[in-house]
Amino acid sequence: MSHYQNTDFNEPYSSVSFQYKQPTSPYPYNNSNHADPNNRSIFPRKQQVSRWLRLHQKSLLLLAAFVLFALYCMKGIISNYITFISIKMDNTMFDRGYVSCGLLRKEPMLFVQDTHHVQVVWEMNCGMSNKEMMLTYWTDNREKKVVIGPVDPNVLDPYHTVYKATVGPLSAGPVEYSIEMIKQNSKKKTVARHSFHWFASDDQQPIRIAALADNQFGMMTFSSLLRQIRKFPQQQQPHFLLHAGDAVQNYPSLRQWQTDFAAPLTMHGLCQRMPLIYAHGNHDYDSVGEYTYTRHHSHDAQQGPWFSFSMANGAIRFIILDSNLDWDLQDQWLRQEVESDSFKQAQFRIVVVHVPPFLEYWDPEAWFQLRQSEWGAFVKDRYVPLFEKGGVNLVISGHQHNYERGERHGIHYAIIGGGGGDIDYDQVKDWGMYEAKLLDFHFVMLEFRPPAVLDQEDTWTLQWDTFNVHGRKVDSVLMAGHPRTSSSQKDMVETAAAAVDPQEQQQEGEDDNF
Repeated sequence: MSHYQNTDFNEPYSSVSFQYKQPTSPYPYNNSNHADPNNRSIFPRKQQVSRWLRLHQKSLLLLAAFVLFALYCMKGIISNYITFISIKMDNTMFDRGYVSCGLLRKEPMLFVQDTHHVQVVWEMNCGMSNKEMMLTYWTDNREKKVVIGPVDPNVLDPYHTVYKATVGPLSAGPVEYSIEMIKQNSKKKTVARHSFHWFASDDQQPIRIAALADNQFGMMTFSSLLRQIRKFPQQQQPHFLLHAGDAVQNYPSLRQWQTDFAAPLTMHGLCQRMPLIYAHGNHDYDSVGEYTYTRHHSHDAQQGPWFSFSMANGAIRFIILDSNLDWDLQDQWLRQEVESDSFKQAQFRIVVVHVPPFLEYWDPEAWFQLRQSEWGAFVKDRYVPLFEKGGVNLVISGHQHNYERGERHGIHYAIIGGGGGDIDYDQVKDWGMYEAKLLDFHFVMLEFRPPAVLDQEDTWTLQWDTFNVHGRKVDSVLMAGHPRTSSSQKDMVETAAAAVDPQEQQQEGEDDNF
């Protein structure tokens, strides 16, 4: 007998065909789906989605919390990429002429000119033949405005027109400035308005300076460092920026000046309210001396890009040198500066020069075979003796792409070249003088603190703090300035020096040479 015969006992649906039976399941399936398999929807029904969400509610909440935590931890990276994309797209729009004329391409940047003057540099996106640019500034109230202009344009190409104007003389306190565009119908349009603080004669409050160098092609790292500077509390925000050179990799590149230097500073709102103390490096050296996007030397045609200035009523003196120029003219100027009363009376005497006198890290092949060890050798050979003779407190440099700080013959030397360029890891020289090192990106915050009691015995101090790219402090030192010298003490010192026997002076000189 066949296995399939006599199966009525086990047949669940009797003799009625299967497709005509009613479903016995309690779940609400659609009958039409059984009747017509081609009419099925690819999307789940609302009831199914709701049930799935109820079943996995806890897992979804944990997943959402994890995603939010990950986004919080990565907010710096995300912000950095957003800044990068924004800057690149913005530059492309300008370069291809998609932006209408009469707009700022580079927001105004401030550069320290001398003790009482600041140079303002800005750029419009195209030719401005039918428009004039005016700069207005005021120090106490709007009734005493000073108007400069029309400012002469420097047309670089159809999409780059640069303007420069000098604000001053300034003494102390807040300074507000605005840039106006005047059209042919004499209608004014304000294109920028900002303010900054000046400290030429203000010796009652701390002065803060954020310092870095060698950002070059590392725009994203440079932007990260600027973000950390911007994150300082309002009461700890710097008043100035110090750049020790190599802002771009290739000086003639207009694109690099836009994307790698000006745009990051503008995105973080720094260079419009913090004047830049700028020393040119070998990558941002202009052989014709025009320095389109940075500080141009002042009205004195005989002076090169080196300069000096004072803060805090002469208590702080800066000397900015150019390590690209092995010139007798710069040597003569430096000797005169070191011997000047402004320099001798300063409690803090600071030199900024791109190539450090005592460099330790570099590419070995370039250092030994290509003789790049000879770059800026005159700074060590001729200028260091002048630094020691003049009682310089601190020498700040870049060029070497990492951080070192040490002391030699009573002078603090600091290399702060970790602004974004590739880090130098190979040591080619050991001077045995550096006590702090960091082979990573960084910036430095300098805070000059006035004496607690203003009398002849108290001195200014300098708090030097170094931070890595994550904003963590990695080095710190407190430096003391020279004692304040009264006029009577100065006369006594000069009298004593004049009374020294010439033979004794000659003997002292021989001992020093030995």
